[in-house]
Amino acid sequence: MNRWLAAAFHWLRAAFSENAGLKAVSLVFAIGLFVYLHRTEEQFDRTFPVGVFSQKPPESANRVLMTQIPPNIYVTLRGSAHSLEQLMREDPPLIELDLRDGNARAITFNAGMLDLPRGVEVLMFDPPTIQLEWQDVVTRSIPVQASLTGTPAEGYVVSGQPVVDPREVVVRGPKRVVEVQQFARLAAFDVTGLTQGEYGRPIAIDPPPPRVHYVGLTNITVTVKIARRVSEAKFERLGVEVLGVTNGVVNPRHVEVTVVGPPETVRALRAEQIVPRADLAAAKIDPKKQAHGSAVVPVTVDVANAETHVQPPTVTVKW
Repeated sequence: MNRWLAAAFHWLRAAFSENAGLKAVSLVFAIGLFVYLHRTEEQFDRTFPVGVFSQKPPESANRVLMTQIPPNIYVTLRGSAHSLEQLMREDPPLIELDLRDGNARAITFNAGMLDLPRGVEVLMFDPPTIQLEWQDVVTRSIPVQASLTGTPAEGYVVSGQPVVDPREVVVRGPKRVVEVQQFARLAAFDVTGLTQGEYGRPIAIDPPPPRVHYVGLTNITVTVKIARRVSEAKFERLGVEVLGVTNGVVNPRHVEVTVVGPPETVRALRAEQIVPRADLAAAKIDPKKQAHGSAVVPVTVDVANAETHVQPPTVTVKW
C-alpha cells in the first residue's frame, strides 16, 4: 500500500514539474480559448443608430410630406458580441422607405426592413412608428412687398411709395402654407445718403417658408423716388392785383394761396410778400381794343424756390 502511494506521488510530482513552461503555456491557451468561445456564444443586447433614407413622390405628383423624417432611428439588437461588432464595423444597417405614392399614413418599423446576419435578432425600434402628414401642392400668385431702410441725405425725403416690378410672384408649396401666405417680402432697399432723383435696384426676395419655393424670378426691381424735403404754408383772403388795366375790378376779390417749398423758404414768408396777380397781358388780353369788357384771367403768385397753388385758380376781371 505504501509502495502504491509513493508511486502515485512520484507520478504527480513528475506531471507538474517536468516541462513546466510548456504546460503553463498550454494552460493559458486553453483558458483563453474557453473564454473566447464562451464570449462568442453569449448573447448581448445593444442599441445602435440606424440611418433612414426615404424616397419622396416626384414633382408631378403634387404631394409633399409635411412630417420631418429623422435621419436616424435607434434599434436594439441581440446577438453575440462578435456578430454585433462586425455588423456595425463592416456593414451598418440602413432602412430605406418608399414613400413615392404620397399616401402612406404611418411608418411602422419591423425586422424585415433590416438586412441582418444570421444569429442577430431585433428586439425593439425607437421610435417604433412615425405618423405621416401629407399636403397637396398648389400654385398661386401673391403680391410683392417692398420695404426701406436708412435715411436720405439732409434735406431730402422719400417721395411716395416704392414701385415694384413685377408686382406679383408665383409661389408653389403645400396648400396649407401657400393659402395663408399674404405676400412675398423683399430685402430692404437702403436709401442712406440719397439725394433727389429716381433709383432702381434689383432686390432679392426673402427666403420663403419651409417646403415653399418661388417659381421663376428670384430678383425684383424696386424703384424709389427721392425729393427735397418741403413744407407747406397757407395764406387766406389775399387781395388780387390786376395788371394791364387801371380801372379793373376783379371777382372774387380774394383768393387763397398755398406755398410749398423748402422748410427754410416757407418759414421765412410773410403774408405781405404773397401777391396774387391777374395779368391781362400774360393772358394775351388787350383792353385797349375795347373801352369796356371782361375776361377770365389765371391768378399767378411768384415765390422764389417754391411752388404756389391758388384757389380759385382764375378770376373774372372787368374794366
